[in-house]
Order: sequence, then structure tokens, then C-alpha cells
Amino acid sequence: MLKPQRLQTIQQLVAHRGSASVTELSTQLGCSEMTIRRDLAALAQAKKVVRVHGGAQTFAYRENNELSRNEKRNLHVREKKQVARAAASLVRAGDVVYIGPGTTNELIANYLPTLPDLRIITSSLPVFQSLQDRAAQLSLQLIGGVYRAKTGVFIGSLVYEMLQRLHTDKAIISVNSLAGPNMANANPDEGELMRVALTNADKKYAVLDHSKLDKRDFYTFYSLSDCDALITDPWISQKDLTEYSHYTRVITTPLN
Repeated sequence: MLKPQRLQTIQQLVAHRGSASVTELSTQLGCSEMTIRRDLAALAQAKKVVRVHGGAQTFAYRENNELSRNEKRNLHVREKKQVARAAASLVRAGDVVYIGPGTTNELIANYLPTLPDLRIITSSLPVFQSLQDRAAQLSLQLIGGVYRAKTGVFIGSLVYEMLQRLHTDKAIISVNSLAGPNMANANPDEGELMRVALTNADKKYAVLDHSKLDKRDFYTFYSLSDCDALITDPWISQKDLTEYSHYTRVITTPLN
């Protein structure tokens, strides 16, 4: 089978099933897994499929299978607490900090010390609510826009325009998946929000628990190489620690 025919067949199979693994496609088309991986890379680059670990998915399948905030809240709680504690330790008196959406970032409030002249900006309603009780101790700003109920985030042009006008000392961004230096999530609108926030921050921090390492997602919004640090939990494997240290500093415990 010639490459153009093979690519068309792969695209049709993925579209029909919603997702397909490299092994399945290799068996069905009678070619090597290496060939299938190259074909999937070409289709992903052409925006025909979404490349994920071990195979590919359709755009609709990826969007429909995105976990909601409520589903994510109970996953890897121990790890998320450690990540949130380490992220909170980076905040200093007088900082202007953007805290992005995510169930890990919602826990930062539990570990954030009382600091003078601290200003927190967010576009996440749950992050805002987690800090509401401390509004007398800090300046707290919620940037509104179109509300995305699945994740509790405000998105859209109003949010982007406001963020582009704001300069922050630090941006703390929760990442759905990280494969190599590619920081990604399931929703392009949220991805653009985080890209803008990172671009306008002096210090850029990516946060995630180790279960999200070596995973691919639909929309790549930033490069880990452009971040000042990756904050993850102490249970990261030595292999992953070595790999991701090539891109940036890796923090696994709170800093004094």
C-alpha cells in the first residue's frame, strides 16, 4: 500500500473508532509499528488526528473524554498536595502571582503563607474560591469571561485581552500532560489562556504530579524549556527526573 493510501486508511480507521493504537493499526495494515508511528506523526502535524501515547484519537473523542474538574479532584491527591506545597513555597512578599486553573493549583491556598503586599490573579473560579477566606490578607483578583463549567475556568477574548495587559512576577500553571518539553492540555481555549499568562510573567512555573509525565494531549501551548522550573511530586522516577532536568530545573520539595 502506497503512503497516501495508508494515511487515508489510518485516518478513516481512527475516525470510525474514535481512537486506535499503533499495534492495532500495524496489524490491520500489515506494516511495521515504526511506519505507523511516522504516519501518525504526519497526520497529527496535518491536524487530521490527535497523537496520544501509544496511538491516536479523533479531535471529538479527545474533547468528549476530557475529565471534568470533579473527576480530577479525587485523582492522585497525595501527589497534588506535595506539588501544591512546593509551589506555595515559591511565593514571596510583594509578589504579583497568576495562579492558573487546575485541581493541583486549588490546593495552593492550603500552604500559602501570610505575606505582606501579596497579589493573586486567577481566571479559575475554584482557585478564587479557595482563596476567598484570605481576601483580607491579600489582594485577590478574578478575571472573568466565558465560563467553562467542565473545568471552572473563564476563557475567551476578554480574558486574553486582560491578561495581555497584566505583568506578573510569577505564573503558576498546572499542566495536563507533558511529553518531552511539550506542555499540553485538552482544550485550546484554556491552553491559550495559559500561554498568555506564562508569556507575561517574569518567572514561569509548570506544575503537575508525576502521573502526567510522558503523556500527550490535544493542544500544546508552551515549551518546558521556556519555564524556570517544573514542580512535581517526590515520587517522580529517576528516569523522568533525569529526562526533564534537561529542559529546566525540577523541584520536588518545598523551598525555604
